[in-house]
Parts: sequence; structure tokens; C-alpha cells
Amino acid sequence: MVGKRWVAMLAGTVLMGAVLAPPALAAGDTIKVGAMFIATGPMGGYGVHGHQAIQLAVDEINQGGGILGKKLEAVFVDTQLKKDLAVQTAEKFVDQDKVDFLMGPTSSGIAMALTEVAKEKKKILVLTQAATDALTGDKFHPYVFSTLSNAMMHSRSGAYLMAGKPYKKYMCIGPDYGYGHASWKMFKEKLVALRPDVEIVGELFPKFLSKDYTEYIQKILDAKPEVVWSPLWGGDAVTFIKQALPTGLFDKVKFVFPCAGALEVLVPLGKDMPSGVYVSSRYFFTSPDSDMNRNFVKAYRERFKDYPDYMAGETYSGMYFIKAAVERAGTTDAEAIIKAVEREPLAWETPEGWKIMRGQDHSVVEDVLWGETAFNAAYGFSIPINFVSIQAAQIGRTDAELAAVRK
Repeated sequence: MVGKRWVAMLAGTVLMGAVLAPPALAAGDTIKVGAMFIATGPMGGYGVHGHQAIQLAVDEINQGGGILGKKLEAVFVDTQLKKDLAVQTAEKFVDQDKVDFLMGPTSSGIAMALTEVAKEKKKILVLTQAATDALTGDKFHPYVFSTLSNAMMHSRSGAYLMAGKPYKKYMCIGPDYGYGHASWKMFKEKLVALRPDVEIVGELFPKFLSKDYTEYIQKILDAKPEVVWSPLWGGDAVTFIKQALPTGLFDKVKFVFPCAGALEVLVPLGKDMPSGVYVSSRYFFTSPDSDMNRNFVKAYRERFKDYPDYMAGETYSGMYFIKAAVERAGTTDAEAIIKAVEREPLAWETPEGWKIMRGQDHSVVEDVLWGETAFNAAYGFSIPINFVSIQAAQIGRTDAELAAVRK
């Protein structure tokens, strides 16, 4: 109910503003964003989509008069999944390039380092790709805003999805670092709470960016689960699925991938992506059927000759969060923006629908979509169908949980 009220209020503001001509941009006066994503290697597509989305958002915002009459600019650096490089880049962005905002990164591990830079430099870091819930949980500080649904929300939503299914025997295969372990822990805890009759039959954590999953595939076959929760993502998910296909694993076990709705998984697999796999996507370009989403997909496709991945959708939305936050505060000053957003929830429109930023933990409030994979000849790859929307009220951290995690 709170979300609907704020959405309605902001929608009226947007409609009122639409009839006004854009103001002239102030000469020599800019708002700078320093963006850091992985843009090369097996996970590089995430950063490429992020960079392209920023370019599109910057041009649109400037064509509409900028932000408070100021021109928006963005500078990019490929983090190469290297923590030291990301930290050095963030420090350079602040100290030398004089950016007003930091944005990124792709990896939650790197984000844990960047959040310390943001706190030290008193510069707002907008998270549009890294999804560990710790950043808005026990590691929270006011200079971080997360504009995408985090790992906790996706894990809980997956549990709600599967709790309504008849399956009872579960196991996990996920990457052996913080995100993989946390994803499984949060899914398992919520699933057991909803369905005390389920049985956990195993858990596997191969190293991140593994090249050979043969041993793990056999262990899954031996354990004979009915469902496998798999937070493998990007190239890891592609490699695992390709190696598992000849074994018939996906005919014997139902897989649930909280990150495999990404085009970075679906496009490389093409026709080989198994049908009927449950996948989540923070944003998928076919949904929702709204003017903003259709316009975003059309503009992105025409400019970059590609469909926008969820990292594009989320990063584009992050840029528009900056616009909404600065316009509410009337300044780029970090302290003023923090106060303005914490005063009352901030809602802004995005291709995936309206998002709400709540002040208690600077975490976005939004539903999570799940679908089942099905090959689509028109696109040449599988797309999620039969979407189910798990409501934000079911999956977000409650005030009591927030208080407990910060003790």
C-alpha cells in the first residue's frame, strides 16, 4: 500500500513535468558519474551492457535538459574482476576526476571493497549489478544505495516459488564465494520455513570460473535430488549447463537458477538451453508491456544492435535514480541527497516498472519475476515464459530483521 501511494504521487509529478520544455544546459557545469564494471573476459558482457545503458541514459537525460540544468557525464573503467584495480579506480574517480557519484561494480566481492571507499570519501555509490544483501544489511552505511533486487530477495522469492511445487528433495550447486553460499543459505532457510517437509540432500561449491564440472554433475546424479538450486551465473552457468547436457541431468532434475535469466546465459546456449528450467531475471526485455519498456528496448536495439540484458536494464535504472535523487534534493551534495531520500521513500519509473528506494536501508523495493525457459525461434535463444511475480512485501528485509542484522 505504501508503494502504491508513492508511485501514484510521483506519477502525477512526472506527467506534470512532461508538458514543460527542457531547460538549456548550464555551460561548463556538469554532474559526473564514475562507472566500474567487468567488461572483458567470460563475464565481460555484464559490463558491456552496463556501459551501453549508461551511454543511452546520459544522452536521453541531456537531451531532456540534463539534471537541474546541468549536463550529465559518465566515465568508465573495466575492473577486470580485480579488487585492487577497482579500488584504485574509485579513488582516482573521486580525487582526480571529481565525480559526483560512483556506480558499479559487477562482482559483490569487489563491491565490498568499494563500499569502504565510498564511506571514506563520503561519495555515494550506486549499486546496479553487485547483489549481495550485506551491502544493505550488516555492512550498510548511508553512502550506498542499491537500485536492484539483491540476493536475499531473489533467494526468498525462489523459495516462495518452489514452496508451492510438489518437490521435496533439494540440493545446491553454486560458486564458492560469498554470493554462492549466501544465496543457498537464504533460499534454504526460507524454503524450510515454508515447507518443513523438504529434505536437503547435498550442497556443492565449485570454485568460481571453474572449467570442469564433471565431478559435480556426477555427485548431483548420485544424490538424486528432485530440485537443484543453482546460483551459478554468467560463464559459469553456461559451462555447467553445456557439460551437464550429455548426461541427461535436466531430464531427471528440476533446476532453479536465480541468475540464468540473463542474456549472458541464454544467448550463448541458444537452442541448447534446456526447456522448463526455472530462471529469474531482475529485468527481461519482454516484460512489462509498457511504453517506457518498449521505448527503451527499441532505442537500445537500434543503437547497439542488441537486446538489453538485465544488467543494461538495471544500470539504466540506476542512472535515472541519480536524476530523481538529485532533483529531489536540489543538489548533488551527498549528505543532502541522503537526507532527502531517507525523509520519505523515493519512487522513479524504469523499464521494468516503478521502483521505490526506501530510506531505512537504501534498498530498492520491488517484485521479483520468475519464468520457465522455452526456445523462441524469433530470437534464436530461450526466453522465460509463464512469468510469476513474487511480491516485494514477501521478500524484503523486515524492520525487525534490519534491526537484528545491525546489532
